[in-house]
Amino acid sequence: MELVLPKIPQLLTMALGFGIFVWVLSKYAWGPIIDMLDDRRAKIDGDYAAAEKNLEDADVLKGDFESKLADIKAIEREKVQEAVKKGETLADGIVSKARGQADETKQKASQDIELETQKAQLQLRDSVVSMALGAAEKIIGERLDDDLHRKLIADYIDDLPANGGAPHA
Repeated sequence: MELVLPKIPQLLTMALGFGIFVWVLSKYAWGPIIDMLDDRRAKIDGDYAAAEKNLEDADVLKGDFESKLADIKAIEREKVQEAVKKGETLADGIVSKARGQADETKQKASQDIELETQKAQLQLRDSVVSMALGAAEKIIGERLDDDLHRKLIADYIDDLPANGGAPHA
């Protein structure tokens, strides 16, 4: 087998071409590529910092919203308690008014009963006087002065004590 040896002019041409290629890349391409990579790294760092700031802002807003929600719930509890108190006050007023009306109705009924009782007593008195006159007329057999007899019997009935005993002389 034969050994393959590199050809020196080719090797030198390749080395010189590679050197020129590296020099051109370093002069014209690597700077912009490295600048582009640095810009991209800076942009990514900036975006990451902005994301962290937005996250912190979101946490602050979340805290504010939770605080406001707690305040709203406290206000809601206050409103419910006020409504309950108003309802109780209204219910007490309605009960009080109903009791007042019931008392008025009871008092009016008592007055009506008293009035009806007095009317019944007067009617009973008149009936007793009429019956006594009728009985006296039958006993005497003739009709005497009606007004005088009514007055005498009414006076007699008025003189009777409440327990139904004999009149006082």
